[in-house]
Amino acid sequence: MIELAEPELGTVRVKVVGVGNAGGMIVKRIAREALPGVECAAVNTAIKDLGNVTEVRQLRIGAGFTKGHGAGMDPQVGRKAALEDANAIRDFLGDNDIVILVAGFGKGTGTGATPVVAELARENGALTLAFVTTPMPIETRKHHQNAAEGLAELKQKVDVYVPLSNERLFTMPGLSTLAQAWTYMDEVVLAAVRGLVEVIVRGGRMSHDLADLRTLLRGAGLSAFAMGAGKGEDRVAAAVRELAEFPFIDADRLGTARSLLANIAGGTDLTLHEIAELQAELQALTGAEPTLAPAIWQDESLQGEVRITVLVAGLAETAAARTGDDLFLDRGLLRGSPVARGAAGPARPGR
Repeated sequence: MIELAEPELGTVRVKVVGVGNAGGMIVKRIAREALPGVECAAVNTAIKDLGNVTEVRQLRIGAGFTKGHGAGMDPQVGRKAALEDANAIRDFLGDNDIVILVAGFGKGTGTGATPVVAELARENGALTLAFVTTPMPIETRKHHQNAAEGLAELKQKVDVYVPLSNERLFTMPGLSTLAQAWTYMDEVVLAAVRGLVEVIVRGGRMSHDLADLRTLLRGAGLSAFAMGAGKGEDRVAAAVRELAEFPFIDADRLGTARSLLANIAGGTDLTLHEIAELQAELQALTGAEPTLAPAIWQDESLQGEVRITVLVAGLAETAAARTGDDLFLDRGLLRGSPVARGAAGPARPGR
């Protein structure tokens, strides 16, 4: 009798770890979604901040010299804390197939500890991704310099890293308050994690397993995330338009992409022509010929709709590393921004 091997789908172990306060708060939002097969956790130096994320597993680091009061906006303290407790972090991460790190760069713990946590995750054999927010233009030049240096270190330690610039929130129509801006960023990272997880956890005739993801993403480096949705007769065109206009995509870099991991969801009325059109549009967005790996699943609740999330992996780095001055926007830009004008809030990213 032939014995069938246990399917890999559904058994892939995924851990999402928020490092520092900003990362922890975003992961707190992800935990509320209860994504299948995903464990959420937080690592921090500050007892106070860990108290805000009691919904997830927690690890406090650097207790010996921070005394639980945080890293004091000094990335070197965050790095020292992670190195001091490297064994505890390694045990905390456990034996996972995929580790997704989430952090805000610019201050101490997130900026300094995330590269260390990433390196430990990779040593454990995990495919390691990092979604990192960078400072708002209202933050100090030092914060922006810290973020630039942190990104330079992080890219050596992870398979994939996706910078998400908080500066972009100041150019988006409809964001009027910090609370709206933070909520929007939370939802963006949630959508990215959900899209990645659905690619391997949901069944379907066109899906991917862990080996596929390792082939596509191992060592890809700089990457970007985008999403779009459409309804009705022009749903494909609307979804692609949203993808192309997504605030965290740099069109001038897309032509260098190594691979596109696309998660396409629609109703049972999604046609072969529409799927072919989507694939052609995705290929056209890059202006090149990266490996395009679509995962397609259908749900009757999505009749008349199409939703797509895309991880554009393996983008070329800029010719020269960005400095803190490059990251620090002219404050004159703020006076005409939607935030300064108090515009109405936008719709949150959809499922």
